Amino acid sequence: MQDGGRRRARLILILGIVLALFAGAGTFFYASSAQSAPAPVIPTTPVLVAAREVPAKTTLTAADLKVQDYNLDAKPAAALAKPEDAIGKITVAPISVGEPILPSKFSDPKNPTFVVIPATFIGPDGNYVATTPNFRAMSITVPDANAVGGAVAPGDVVDVVYSLNLDPIKFFDKPRLTQTQDYSAKIVLERVQILARTAAIYTIRVDAETAERLAYLQASGGTLSFLLRAPKDERATGTKGQTGPAVLSALKIPIPEKVPTPSAAPAP
Repeated sequence: MQDGGRRRARLILILGIVLALFAGAGTFFYASSAQSAPAPVIPTTPVLVAAREVPAKTTLTAADLKVQDYNLDAKPAAALAKPEDAIGKITVAPISVGEPILPSKFSDPKNPTFVVIPATFIGPDGNYVATTPNFRAMSITVPDANAVGGAVAPGDVVDVVYSLNLDPIKFFDKPRLTQTQDYSAKIVLERVQILARTAAIYTIRVDAETAERLAYLQASGGTLSFLLRAPKDERATGTKGQTGPAVLSALKIPIPEKVPTPSAAPAP
């Protein structure tokens, strides 16, 4: 009886060991298959984002942008995907690094925003190139009567005419005998783009030195007028200005002359 009990105990022990081995092998194979299974694929889509901090009123360049994969579910609906859709556009609000580029960040074509430094003077790294003029935006007042009847709008290109009543004695201590007080007119600026307009106040882009000269002309009591250019007309005028004698001669306007008083008839 004792030998039979021992045999049963050994069989149970062996059976337990076998079952434990099978359970361990199953666990090992299950864990191995779980580790080798591919991770679920998360769908992504290319999104255009800011490669660096972009201030407001900045003309976007290629250096400001990069394309980054975004989780499809996290992509803003209006986000752009191609750099060419944003390069050259002007921002109306700051854009942070990595922030998606949205059309709402750009100025409205019907109410455009202007920049003091245009994109043509910004290098690929976003910095000003060595030849960048010392640009400033300034406003000048030109009544509608002198601004093509008020038809000049932002984006138009104009020439600026200045006219004044010029007295040589005011500027020269020894004017020439032939110099006299008269009106004079001259185109002082050519191919100037109108950046913005509020009523009769126009914003233009000029270099700092030209801004000083324009400020002087406005304060000197003369008159500024706009000549509206045709689109894509880049020709220089080449004019030298006009004053009384030149205008009268060019237009062949007769100049009145004094007539001598007839002498009295002799007494009879």
